[in-house]
Amino acid sequence: MRRWGWIALASCWLMTPVEAQVEDPSFQWRDLPIDFSHAGYRGGGVSLPRAEATILVSPGPGDDTARIMAGVRAVERLAEGPDGRRGVVQLDAGEFQIDDQIRIGTGGVVLRGAGSDPAGTRLIATGHDRRALIRIDAPSRDATLAGDARPVAGAIPVGGIRVPLASVRDLSVGDPVVIRRPSTAAWIASLGMDAFVGWRPETRLNWAPGSRDVVWDRRIVAIERASIVLDAPLTLAIGPGEAVLTPGASATRLREIGVEHLRLVSRSDPARPADEDHSWFAIAIDAVEDGWVRDVAAEGFVSSVVDLGTASRRITVQDVAAVDPVSEIGGLRRRVFYSAGQQTLFVRCLSRDGIHDFGIGHAAAGPNVFLDCLSDEAHGDSGTLESWASGALFDSVRVRGNALNLTHRGRDGQGVGWSAANSVLWNCEASDVAVRSAPGAPNLAIGCRGELSGDGAVEDPRIAPGRDFFRAQPQTPASLYRAQLEARLGSSALAALDPASVPDVPAATPHLSEAEVAAYVAETRQPGESHPLTLTDGRFLIDGQPALQRRLGFSFFQAQMVPALAPAFGPALTRFAPGLEAVGLTDDLEQLADSLSTGDYVVHNYGLWYDRRRVDHDFYGSPSHADGEVWGPFMELPWARSGEGRAWDGLSKYDLTRFNPWFFDRLATFADLAGRRGIVLYHQLYLQHWLLESRAHYVDFPWRPVNALQATGLPDERPAAETFWDVSDPVRRDLHRLYIRHTLEALRGRSNVIFGLDPEYTGPLPFVQFWLDTIAEWEAETGQSVWVALDVPKAEMDAILDDPVRSRTVDAIGFHHWVYRPDGVLFAVQGGLNKAPREQVDAIATDADLAGAADSGTVRRTLWASTPAMRYRAYREYRDRRPDLAIIGVEDPFPDLSRQLEATLPAEVRTAFRPDATLVRPTPRAWATRAPDGSGLVFSIDGGSVTLDRALPGQTVARWIGPGPDAVVETRLGTGETHLSPPSGFATGPWGVHLTPAAGTP
Repeated sequence: MRRWGWIALASCWLMTPVEAQVEDPSFQWRDLPIDFSHAGYRGGGVSLPRAEATILVSPGPGDDTARIMAGVRAVERLAEGPDGRRGVVQLDAGEFQIDDQIRIGTGGVVLRGAGSDPAGTRLIATGHDRRALIRIDAPSRDATLAGDARPVAGAIPVGGIRVPLASVRDLSVGDPVVIRRPSTAAWIASLGMDAFVGWRPETRLNWAPGSRDVVWDRRIVAIERASIVLDAPLTLAIGPGEAVLTPGASATRLREIGVEHLRLVSRSDPARPADEDHSWFAIAIDAVEDGWVRDVAAEGFVSSVVDLGTASRRITVQDVAAVDPVSEIGGLRRRVFYSAGQQTLFVRCLSRDGIHDFGIGHAAAGPNVFLDCLSDEAHGDSGTLESWASGALFDSVRVRGNALNLTHRGRDGQGVGWSAANSVLWNCEASDVAVRSAPGAPNLAIGCRGELSGDGAVEDPRIAPGRDFFRAQPQTPASLYRAQLEARLGSSALAALDPASVPDVPAATPHLSEAEVAAYVAETRQPGESHPLTLTDGRFLIDGQPALQRRLGFSFFQAQMVPALAPAFGPALTRFAPGLEAVGLTDDLEQLADSLSTGDYVVHNYGLWYDRRRVDHDFYGSPSHADGEVWGPFMELPWARSGEGRAWDGLSKYDLTRFNPWFFDRLATFADLAGRRGIVLYHQLYLQHWLLESRAHYVDFPWRPVNALQATGLPDERPAAETFWDVSDPVRRDLHRLYIRHTLEALRGRSNVIFGLDPEYTGPLPFVQFWLDTIAEWEAETGQSVWVALDVPKAEMDAILDDPVRSRTVDAIGFHHWVYRPDGVLFAVQGGLNKAPREQVDAIATDADLAGAADSGTVRRTLWASTPAMRYRAYREYRDRRPDLAIIGVEDPFPDLSRQLEATLPAEVRTAFRPDATLVRPTPRAWATRAPDGSGLVFSIDGGSVTLDRALPGQTVARWIGPGPDAVVETRLGTGETHLSPPSGFATGPWGVHLTPAAGTP
C-alpha cells in the first residue's frame, strides 16, 4: 500500500518531476491526468431530452411485440429534426407481453413508458429465447472512414487532447476522427502477456498482436498548426509513431435514442430457481452515439440489464435498478451493468444478487464511469472484467459482500491478464479492493474502504504513524466526476445528473391504430418461398441442381470471446457468446444463410466441452472446478441444466429428460432458413469424442454420473463409449430414445435437413440398428418422413445395407474413416472397440510404408488421400450396389465415365455387383466386381489392358464403356480368355467392361 501525495501519483501518469508532497489533499484531484467528466450523453454535462409523446401505444390481448414495433416503425418513418430526434413512442400504463423482441434500428427514436414502478408500464419477456428484450443497434456497423491512416507524429500524455501530426491537410474542425493504438507483439511482451503457462498458451491464453487494439472515436474541436485538438481525452500514453489517426468514424452509429420510464421483467419457470430458458438481457445497445437509459426497473434477467457494446459512445445510464436475477451462478451470467464502449456513464444504478454487477469490458477505450452505484448481495467482483480497459472510473461505488478490482486477472477468461490501465477507484467501498498497476499505466484506489491490496491502493497522506484520525475517511471532493464536470462546464452542468420525473402525456397524442399494427405484421411477414431438398436417382437435388457440393463444418472445441480473434473460428449454429453477435461468436443465422448458395450444406453436431476451460488438457483435464465461472463462448448442448446439485464444471447438473430449447430453436431457425435459401442442414445427433481419449474430454460430459440427475450407469472415468452405446440398459435406452425423438420432433416438417448419427462413431452395430428403429418408429407414428444418412464404419454400414428392413430407412451413406490405399488394400476403422477413429487411423501405415520415411505424418496423409482410381473404386462399389442412395462427402473422380456406365447398364443390373478379387486381383489401377449370375464388371483407370486371374468359362459378350458420349463398343471374347484389351479405336482413358455369358453358353 502506497502513502503518496496526489501530485506524486499524477506524476507517474504525466512523467513529470515529483513536486513536494502537500499534506492537505483536498485540491489535488485536479492533478489527475484524465478528465472523466467527458463520459455520458453528448460528452457529459448535457441534460437528457424530455420531448413530448408522438404516438401512444396501449397493450392488447396476447403478444404485444407487433403492437410496440408498429409504433416504433411509425416514429422511425418520421423526418429527423435538426437535433437528430424523430419522436417518442409512448407506452401506456399496464402490462405488455413480449414474445419476441423490441428492436430499434433508426436514430432519433425514444421508447418511453408511464413509469418504472409496478403501476407504470411493464414489459414482460415471455418464452424461452435468450434474446435481449430491447435491442438497439445500427443495421450495419461498417466503419465510415474517410481517408488514409496517418501516424501520430509526437508523444501524447495520458489524458491528452492534442494530437501532433505531420500534416493536417484535409482535416477540419467538426470532423470525426479515429485514433488507434495497435497492440503489437513488442508491446504485449512488455506487459508480460505473451508468457502464460499451460496447454497451448500461444493460441489460447497469450495475447495475439492485434487482439487488444484500443480505438478512440473523437471529433476535432480545433486545429493548431500541425496538431489537432480533440473533444475528449485519450486514456493511454502514446509515443511517437505508436498510434495512427484516420478521418471518419470507427462504426456507423445511431444517434439520439433513449429508453426510459419502464419496468422490464424476464419471466422464468418458478419451479426452476436457476432457469436460463428465458430472456438473458433487458437492454442491449451497440452502435449508438448520444443515447440514454433512465428510470428503468428490471427483474429476473439472466445476464445484463444494460449491455453497452464496443461501438457504443457517449451514453448515459441513469437510475436503473436490477433485482432478482434468475440463472446459474456462473460465468457471463449476472454481468448486470456492463460497458465495452467509450464515454459511457452509469449513475445511481442498483444491482441486487448479481455476480459482476458493474463491469468494464474488453479494450474499452474510455473514459467510462460508474457513479453512485450500489451492488447488494454480490456473488462476484466488479471492476474491469476483461483485457486492457483504459480510463475507467468507479466513483462512490459500493459493492456489498464482494470485491471491486482493477488488477491482473491472470488466465481467467482465456487470458484476461492486465484488465485495467490508468483507471481510478474514488471513494468506493467493497469487502476487498485490489488495485495493481500494469507497466506504464498505473491504477489507483483513492479514499476507498475495504481490505485494500496492490500497489495502487493509496492511503490518506494525512495519516500519521500510530494515529487513526483519517483512516477510512472519504477523500475530498466526495465525487471526482462531479468535481471535474463542474470545473469544466460550471455548476449548472451538474443538473444533468438529476433524476427525471415521468412527463405527462398530452391528451391530443394520437393512438396507434389496429390498422397500423396489421400493416406492420403484413410488412414483416416472412416470404413463403421454398427450395426443398429432393432425392432423384441417388442424388440430392435442389431446384434440379446438385445439393451437398460444398461442406461447411465448424470448430467444435475451440473459440475465443475476443472480437478480433473470433472470425477465424468460423460459424457454429449453437455456439453462444452472451452479448456478442458476430461470426465466430453467436452467429447471426440469417446472415450465415444469406452467405450460402445452392449446393452448400452445413454440418452440425453438439460441440466438445461446454466450457472453454477444458481446452487446457494439462490442468483442467482432472479436477472439478471450484465454481461455475465458466469461460465463453459456450458450445451449447442439447440437454438442459436442472438447477439442482453441482456438476463437475461448477454449474448445476443436467436433467437428461429435459432439453435445451435455445439449442433446438437455433437448429429449427436455421433449418427454416435452409428451406427458403436452398441450402441444407446435415445434423448429426451425437459426438462420441467426449467419451474417449483424454480425460479432459469426458469429465464434463452430461451423461457422466456426477453431471446428471439420472443414473446412466456410465463409468466415472473414460473410456466410456462402450457403455454409452449399450442400449441393453433400460435407463440408457429410454434416454437415447427420448433424445432422438425430441430431435426429430424439433426439426419436424423441414425438408432441407439430413439426420446423421455421429461424425466419429465407432460404436457397435446394435446401436446403429436401435437408432434407425427409433427413427422408423417415429416416422410411422407421425406420418412424417425424414432424410437419414448412414455415416458409420464400413462393417456396420454394410450390415445395415444388407438388412432388408432397416436399409429402407436410409437415404444416404458416407464413407466413415475407411479408404482404399493407393496400393488397393482396404483400410477401415472398426466399430465396438471403445477406441476413437483417431486412435485407429494411424494403423493405415504399415512398417513397410514407414521404413526410411523422413516424415511419418506425410506418409499417413498420403495413404489417407488415396488416389483417384481407388477413390473411384470405393464410389462405384456403393453407387452400383445402392443406386437409390446419395453418397455424401465423396466426389466422383470420373463423372464422364460414370454417366456413360449408368446410361448403358440399368440400375437393376448394377445392384447385383459386389467386389470380386478372384476375377481380377485389385491393383492400383484395376479391379473387378461380379454378380451372382456370373456377369462381371472390370475397370481399368489408366486405360491399359487387364489380365484376369481366372479364365473366362465360355463365350463372353464384352461391352466396353468409356467416358465419351458414344464410347460403347460390344465385342466377343472366346473361352479361356484371360487378357482384356480395349478394341482398336476405343477412346483412351479410363474404361469399364461389362462381361456377360454369350447366349447359349452354359
